[in-house]
Amino acid sequence: MRMINLLLPAILLSVLSLQAYAIEPGDIAEPSIPFANMKMPTPKITSPNMGMPEPKQVQHNLSDSKANQTENKNDDQSDVLSGKWSIRFEDRPDSLLDLTLWSSGKTKFMGYGTLARGSKSNSVTASGTLEGDELALTVSSADSEYSGQVTDKYDLVLFLENSTPINSMSGTYILSSGGEFMGDGKAKAAKR
Repeated sequence: MRMINLLLPAILLSVLSLQAYAIEPGDIAEPSIPFANMKMPTPKITSPNMGMPEPKQVQHNLSDSKANQTENKNDDQSDVLSGKWSIRFEDRPDSLLDLTLWSSGKTKFMGYGTLARGSKSNSVTASGTLEGDELALTVSSADSEYSGQVTDKYDLVLFLENSTPINSMSGTYILSSGGEFMGDGKAKAAKR
């Protein structure tokens, strides 16, 4: 160990003295790493192809046309369903749900409104989907998280009635409050 302690300073001094002799003051050091190749590749320029592709004949399947008709039907219905609706619950005559719905996609709906129970009125939000003639809506209390109230939620499944223009729907609902089942029944919606 003692021998290493004596040799180590001697080795360090010799290395430092070599560097001092190798570079004189005022000399510019030469890099030992070769420079990077900074030449850009020559671009390959080709003339544009102005030829038109040959048209391909497309054969329509019956299932494709039915899917297209259903899609068009949903688009038409989504435009008609947008607007103001009043929903009444058959076994809850004191409750009235007024909603303003609008389409947020081909089959998606959203909205807002009020739920009146007797003399009390709460703000609600709605979201749902339309598949064929079936509108599935979830209506939830909007005030609950701010006012400390229990969240009421109505899950509605409404079917479009065969009338032109579409101005009424009927179906079923499930009411839950604070995550607990509170009841279910029939509902009717009328466009205002």
